[in-house]
Amino acid sequence: MSDENEKPKRFRSPPYPMFDLGKAVERAKEVYSKANAHAAGVQVLAEAWGMKSVDGKVWRTAASLIQYGLMQDSGTGKNRKFQITDAAKRIILDTSPDSQRRQEAIQNAALGPMIHRELWDRYNVASGLSDTVIRTHLTIDREEGGEAPYSPAAADEVIATYRATIAYAGLEDSTKVSPQQEDKADENEPGVTPAPRVPNVKVGDFVQWESGGVIQFEARKVDWVSEDGSHLRVFGSPAGIPMSEVELVDAPHATQKRDIAKPSAKGGKLNVTAYVDGGRLQLTADVGPDEIADLKDMLAKYEEILKLLS
Repeated sequence: MSDENEKPKRFRSPPYPMFDLGKAVERAKEVYSKANAHAAGVQVLAEAWGMKSVDGKVWRTAASLIQYGLMQDSGTGKNRKFQITDAAKRIILDTSPDSQRRQEAIQNAALGPMIHRELWDRYNVASGLSDTVIRTHLTIDREEGGEAPYSPAAADEVIATYRATIAYAGLEDSTKVSPQQEDKADENEPGVTPAPRVPNVKVGDFVQWESGGVIQFEARKVDWVSEDGSHLRVFGSPAGIPMSEVELVDAPHATQKRDIAKPSAKGGKLNVTAYVDGGRLQLTADVGPDEIADLKDMLAKYEEILKLLS
């Protein structure tokens, strides 16, 4: 069979924020002015940002704020809600020009996106460093190191966003930035802020996530840990979670949550993660137009599985 009929595979770059931190803060202010610190649906986000409909741009904007740690989400589907974080409130409401806590919140937010933390650990401010060096790392070195590479166009966007964000945050090569929720100095050592406790989490473990004093979920299974151990992801969510904000917990009871084996797709192309939580199917799928039919067939099989488990 000729290869001429085979369609080229779509290149998908790893996640990265669609704009710099300065714009993210403005977007967070717009949400806060509309919903204050309350949880709100995606339609409220669209209204706050002056977008006429809930489309891909709304979701990408929300994802960018989540990456910066300025917004958090909970729930799924129609019940999914979004809420401004404590860090965002500190940045928005703390108007003191000499506020150290506000500056620390901004610097932590700047390195919230996993790719920003990666570039910071490797290049710091990268002042005087050619974009070509960073672009080579993003498009070639990552792939050789076993990480997903960025397309050339996406790499250029990452570089521009990173440089603008570092400048906005006022970061310098000598700046020490580590993810933390609040400054909690040791009473026995005045003026010293202890480093946050980082659990030893590996793929397959269950974790509880608490951010800004609010529990985001009680037990989710880890499906990815960054090479430097600073972030992780859980089944059902593409968002990177700071390792310092999670705690190892026991696996939930089988009647509460059950992982489901993936029904095989006809073409063997589908990438699907699914589990049952409280009698409801939690599913994340990465599909393109050519795989929609396979996804529909797979959903029909999931319906049969849910009936058997109920």
